[in-house]
Amino acid sequence: MSKVLGILNFEPSYVHVRGLEDFRPISATSILGRYRIIDFMLSNFTNSNVESIKVFIKNRPRSTVEHISHTSYNLNSKRGKIQLLHGDVDYKNNELFNVDVQAFHTYMDFIDQENASYVVVAPSHFIFKQDFNEIVEEHIKSKNDITILCHSTTNADRRYLMGDLLKLDDNKRVTEMYKNRGKNKKAVVSLETYVMSALTFKQLVEEAVMTSSLYSFSDIVADCVRPMKIGTYQHRGFVACISTLNAYYEANMEIKNEKEMLKLINDDWPIYTMTNDSCPTLYKPGAKVTGSIVANGCQIEGTVINSVIGRNVVVKEGAVIKDSVILPDTLVDKNVKLECAVVDRLSIITHIKELKGSKEEPIYIKRGDRI
Repeated sequence: MSKVLGILNFEPSYVHVRGLEDFRPISATSILGRYRIIDFMLSNFTNSNVESIKVFIKNRPRSTVEHISHTSYNLNSKRGKIQLLHGDVDYKNNELFNVDVQAFHTYMDFIDQENASYVVVAPSHFIFKQDFNEIVEEHIKSKNDITILCHSTTNADRRYLMGDLLKLDDNKRVTEMYKNRGKNKKAVVSLETYVMSALTFKQLVEEAVMTSSLYSFSDIVADCVRPMKIGTYQHRGFVACISTLNAYYEANMEIKNEKEMLKLINDDWPIYTMTNDSCPTLYKPGAKVTGSIVANGCQIEGTVINSVIGRNVVVKEGAVIKDSVILPDTLVDKNVKLECAVVDRLSIITHIKELKGSKEEPIYIKRGDRI
């Protein structure tokens, strides 16, 4: 097959994960206790034998750089590489202009140097399993200008909000691409994954830059529905779009279910991540854990129910954690009760003995907080 370049895009402007986004890109956020969100899409690329990948970082690059630099993703170092690209322009005081098209345009020379025939642009804030070879082969066979990976959903009224929805004709080609305002439950959602020739990619970036400084890549694709032939490839399986704190919480709660997890991770489709030489988790007498995922390095003395516990978390005697997501290096002290909470890493909860959110609105404890 012709050479394929993978481009991992940074999160669009509609992604606002309250609290978590203040300390790292959403793609670098811990999920399921041991992975980062970015691991799922990078593993899609490498499991699909895409060996050249450009990772674009919107802001706060430290977490992403540190994580990827310590993870191999099963790439052949002689033939492939992951290159991290962070914008040279400082958008700190004007985030409105920090859009993907401007970043693509800035680093177009690096993209050209790959001499790829085709480009796969994928999102970093989505979680799903997909063999990109299948889409590329279908794209070549169909002779489409662009092929969009899509997913049929029955909950568009509360998920994928402000993402792109697609209207299709009888041949599964796109006739309209518009923003999801939550009006309908049933919809065809763009998974913000685009396949096209390298030449088409470059032309779209140039056209977007000439059109508006605020244009995103999805904006220019939407403009091309009429003049270009835009086809679709249907994704079947689990999908999570991490665009809000509630979406992050729900994704953890859903994927920890073994049935859903097997749709994403199995021996034939491993998810690569940074290894950690933590000791096994210590469960002390009186500890009770049900329906939960507990990462390595923890010390559990209390009760954990239907929750996700990250590495090196300490749960003291009498503490009860229910329906919650606890990020690494957190201490939950004696007799503390947490329910429907997202606790960021390095937090210490000791003085306040009860914190309770809801499944619709989980409470968030910020990174490094002492409560």
